[in-house]
Amino acid sequence: MVTALHDVRVERGVDGVLVVCWASDAPLAVDVAVGTSPMASEHFPLTRATTSTTVRLDGLGPERAYVSLRTAGGDVVVVAERRVPFTGITNLRDLGGYATSTGATRWGRVFRADALHKLTAEDLGTFRALGIRTVYDLRGDVERNEFPGPVISVHVPIVGRPPGAAVAPPPEMTANDGETMLRDMYVGILEHSATQLGAIMRGIAIAHHTPVLFHCHGGKDRTGVVAAVLLLALGVDRDTVLDDYEATRRYRRIEHQQDSLASMLASGVSPEAAAGALGTPRWAMAAAVDAIDDVYAGIDAYVTGPVGLTAAELSALRELMVEPAAGRAMTT
Repeated sequence: MVTALHDVRVERGVDGVLVVCWASDAPLAVDVAVGTSPMASEHFPLTRATTSTTVRLDGLGPERAYVSLRTAGGDVVVVAERRVPFTGITNLRDLGGYATSTGATRWGRVFRADALHKLTAEDLGTFRALGIRTVYDLRGDVERNEFPGPVISVHVPIVGRPPGAAVAPPPEMTANDGETMLRDMYVGILEHSATQLGAIMRGIAIAHHTPVLFHCHGGKDRTGVVAAVLLLALGVDRDTVLDDYEATRRYRRIEHQQDSLASMLASGVSPEAAAGALGTPRWAMAAAVDAIDDVYAGIDAYVTGPVGLTAAELSALRELMVEPAAGRAMTT
C-alpha cells in the first residue's frame, strides 16, 4: 500500500510542543489524533487540517505520545518522536516506523540507548512509562561494576575482538585511524559476538519479553551494530540502517562525551584519534553492512548461520516486529 501521506515527521520544539508535519501529492483533509499507545484505534482525535501540512500539538506535556494521521481515503499513518527526551541521557531512541520490504517496524517494541546509569530520578518515571520489560546491557564487566544500571538487566557483553587481544594504541594515531578503529570494531563484532547477537534477537522474538531496550555506554558503537543487524534482519534497507547509525550525532554531541573522551585519552589514544572514534563515520558502519553481504552471504545467512537463529525464530521475529503494509506505520 502506498499511503497518500509521506515524509511524515514529529519533532519536539524548543518550547516543548510537538510539531507534526507531512507532505502529500495533493491537498488532503487529515484527521490528527494522539495517544500513549502506538495503536491508532486507541487515540483521541485532536484536529482536522485541510490545507496546512503542519500541526502543533499544544498542551500534551513532556510525556511520550504517538500521533496518528488519517486521510479521507482511510489511510492511517502512526508516528512518534524518534528520540525519547530525558534529562540524564540523550540517545534513547525508538526503532519503530522504519519501512521494510513488507511494511514497517512497529513503534514502541524495541529501543536503543546510551548508558542508563545517568538517568535521573525524574527520568526513571519517564522510563517506566515506556513499559520496557527487558533490558540488555551490552557493556563489559568493568563498566557495569563501575557504573551499575538503575534497572534490572540481562548482561550480554558485545565485544569486537577475542579476549586478551587488546593492544596499546600507538601515540601517533590520526583522526582517520580513530575511525578505522571503529570499522575494525564493527566488523569484529560480527565475528566475535554473533552468539550474543543471537541471544538478543531471540529474546526480542518472544512477545512477552517486549518492549525491549539494549544499550552500551554511548549508544553508538556496540548498540549501533546490534541495531544494524536487527534492522537488516527485519528488511530495512541499507541506507536507512546507516541513517539510524548516524542519527547519534544529532543527540550525543561532544559535550555529552567528555567521560568517553577522558577514558580514551587515559588509555593512550591520541586526541586526534579519540575525536575520530567519538564520531559516527558512515563508512565505518557501512563496512560492517558490506561484511554481512560479502563475508557471510547476506543477512539471512548470517542470522541463521553464525548468529544461530532458526528459520522459525527469524520468522517469529519479523512477525512480531513488522507491521504489515496494510496497517503501515511511517518513519519519522
